[in-house]
Parts: sequence; structure tokens; C-alpha cells
Amino acid sequence: MSVIGDRSSSSSTQLLNDLERHSRANADSLSKLSSGQVFTAQDPRPTERAIAEGLEFKLRSLSSAKQNINDGVSLLQTAEGGFNEISNMLIRMKEINVAGASSTISDRERKFLFIEYQALHKEIDRIAESTEYNGIPLLNGKDERTPERMILRLGDPTSSDEKLNLNELRFEKLKDIVATTIGLGLKPVTDLLGDDAGVAISDAIDLLVPDDNRFGTIYDQALDQVANFRAEFGAMQSRLDRAKDYNDVAFENISAAKSKIADTDYAHEVSKLTQTSMLMQTATALLTQNNLAARLGVNLINSLLN
Repeated sequence: MSVIGDRSSSSSTQLLNDLERHSRANADSLSKLSSGQVFTAQDPRPTERAIAEGLEFKLRSLSSAKQNINDGVSLLQTAEGGFNEISNMLIRMKEINVAGASSTISDRERKFLFIEYQALHKEIDRIAESTEYNGIPLLNGKDERTPERMILRLGDPTSSDEKLNLNELRFEKLKDIVATTIGLGLKPVTDLLGDDAGVAISDAIDLLVPDDNRFGTIYDQALDQVANFRAEFGAMQSRLDRAKDYNDVAFENISAAKSKIADTDYAHEVSKLTQTSMLMQTATALLTQNNLAARLGVNLINSLLN
């Protein structure tokens, strides 16, 4: 009977060990399914976890860089909106001045035209001086708040030599951008409007004369200057758009790589959970059966003794 007892005890121990092992595997699968991560207390995978955390670090950096790029694009679009309105007003001011430089209208009628001209003149100054992004003047480099340079961070600091940072977009000419009427060379007509007789044709012609003889009128000169400003901002926005496209592709690829390492394979884990659940039930049933056999042996001995 000692042999029977030893065998029963050994079987129970083995079944208990199997049950404990299956329980741990079952709990591990449940943890992976609930968290979505393959890293658990039962299965820490330190090497793979270190790689995944490195990729997550890179993803966070790309997310921050994308926000910087989007902010930079918003800044440039704010400036572009101001330039667009200034260009439209320059075109209208030229129309007024050309019409006013004709003898087909009287001095008094010419004065009425230049009332609108002066209103547009003031509006150009207002737009140039008030167009800002987060407190940074964009169209008036004479403003003391305008920085010497604007730095847009496109990614982690990296360089090919000690002086060049490949992930910085620097705009060094912000103070050179002056889209006010003085910066564009436009002349006011306030003094001319004070004359009750009106505005003389000679004064209207003087307003058309540019400082640079390459241009037909002062408005052509001003529009060329605005076009140069817009080209500077446009080049920056074009580069930011390409940087954003690259950022999106890099984020997608790195995110996919991290997912392959760190994310739970739900199909596999559900299958494993089903398997371990069945094994637990089987081990429990066998352990119950083994204990029943042991109890029958004890009952047999008791009956013989009695």
C-alpha cells in the first residue's frame, strides 16, 4: 500500500505542477490581451522591450517635430494672408493713380479718387504692423519685437559637421521684410486732400514715379518687392511641406516596426488562452480523479481493518 500511496502522491505533485504552469500561461495570455503589449511580468523580454522603447522615443520626437512643422506652416500662411491683401490694395491704388493722372477728370473729382487711395494707404500700414504670429511681427522688420532670425526645428539635432544642423530651418532675413508703405516706397496724399480746390494732375503724376527706373510705376516697384518677400516665405513653406511628408512616412514606418515588436498578436494569444484554459480544466479533472483513487484506497484499508 506504501507503493500505491507514493505513486498517488507523485501523480498529485506532477498534476499540481502542470496546473500551476498552465495557470501562469493563462494569466500571461490574459495580461497580454488586456494590455495589448507583449511585455508582462511572466514574459518581460528585456531586449525587445529596450528596442521598442527606443522606437517609442523616436516616435515621440517625430510627433513633436510634426507639431513644429505645422506651427511653422501656420506662421507662413499668416504672413501670406497679409501679403495677399497688400498686393490687392497695391493693384487698386495703381488703378486709382492711373485714373487720377488723366486730364479727363477735374481736380475736384481727382480728390475724391485719392480719398480712397489714402484709406488704402493707411490699411496697408495697419496690416503690415498688426500681422503677427504668437507675438512675432511678420511683415514689419522695423518692429523691435522682430527677432534677428527665426528657427524652425524639423527633427532631432543632427549635423554633418560642427557648424551645420541639418534639422534646423533658419530664416535670417525677417528684419529685412518691411511691407509698410514706407518700406514699399508708397507716398501719402494727406496733404493733397487738404486743398479745397482738389488734387492737381501734376501731383497725381508725381505719385506714379518710381525710385527705380526699371519699373514703370511706383506700384510695380512695390509689387515686385512684395513678390520677393512672398518668394522667401513660399520657399520656406515648400520645404516645410516636404519635411512634413517625410515626417509622416517615417512615423508610419517606425510605428509599424514598434508594433511588430511590442503589440500583442491577438489571434495567437486567443488561441494560446483557449489552449491553456483546456489544459487547466484537464489538469483539474485529473487531479480530482487522482484524489478520488487515493480516497478509495484509504476506504479499502479502513474496511479491512474493521
